Amino acid sequence: MTTHSFHTRSNRPVMQALTGGICGLAMAALLALAISFAFSGRALGQDEDPRYECEAGARDAGATGRALGACDLLLRDASVTGETRARVLTNRAVMLLARGQNIQARSDLEEAVELSPELAEAWLNLSAAQIATGSAQAAIDTARQARDLGASPALVAFNTGIALETLGRYEDAYAAYSEAAQEDPENVTLAAQPARFIWHQG
Repeated sequence: MTTHSFHTRSNRPVMQALTGGICGLAMAALLALAISFAFSGRALGQDEDPRYECEAGARDAGATGRALGACDLLLRDASVTGETRARVLTNRAVMLLARGQNIQARSDLEEAVELSPELAEAWLNLSAAQIATGSAQAAIDTARQARDLGASPALVAFNTGIALETLGRYEDAYAAYSEAAQEDPENVTLAAQPARFIWHQG
């Protein structure tokens, strides 16, 4: 998530979110949008490089076992330390979250933020993993930390909205979703969320 620095970021959704009532699969789909990737900026096409494999897997909703294996290989390399290891863990966690392996993803992300406390992507993804593992209240503070470190304001607000809705704080969730939609008005999934709150529609 080796000495190359990881610096580019993508907010591309991994799954298409549902726009009906938020429960079950809809929540899982929303959480899939609430993650951010930690890429190295290496040229694409270097498919024999485990760093490329690991990053490509995080970018692709249909990540293969080979991509996870590439991340695992990097994490077994004693020379992969500090921020570089944190970014590999973050990329592996993105794939694990997409596969529903939320507990392992959360563990990876907790290690990532310990190794690199300034890594905004790790904090943002940790907030999604906390929601997915039943710690929605903690996810609000974690999302705030991601915001302070420069994470996407739209995704921070979106994660906060999911956490608040999970907690049954619907007015606050509506406000957070509205903020997310305003921050990224071109994102149709974010724009769809406030419309689910019928009592706010004139």
